[in-house]
Amino acid sequence: MRLYLFIIILILAGCGAQPPIKVPDPIDIEKLEFVVDQSLPLVQQAYSIESEEVCAKYDGTWRRVGRHQQLTCVLPTKDAGKVCANNSECEVACVADNTRSSEGDKVTGVCLDNTDLFGCKAYVSNGVVEPTLCVD
Repeated sequence: MRLYLFIIILILAGCGAQPPIKVPDPIDIEKLEFVVDQSLPLVQQAYSIESEEVCAKYDGTWRRVGRHQQLTCVLPTKDAGKVCANNSECEVACVADNTRSSEGDKVTGVCLDNTDLFGCKAYVSNGVVEPTLCVD
């Protein structure tokens, strides 16, 4: 009888319990979902956001953009409307009023007010209007 008991104990010992798997706390998961890498350029930050809740936390607007009407977060810029002569002077881009200016005109542009790059825009580079670019 002792032999059988010894064999059963050896078998059970061989099965051994595995160390518990650390399951993340729901609060930790929620924190991960709400973190946006703010060292990235603003447009990349916007495209890294995958939910309406996170978008709202960063004062963005969750909306459909482009021809495919993909839901995305559109973040506001801090320098909206600031006078500029080059994209490097803005968080997102420097644009000209493409209804009043043509390619090659010397102009002062303004910084975009958000991260939505869809539509037709005349970007300004070194104080000169570039060809209008339309993004679907």
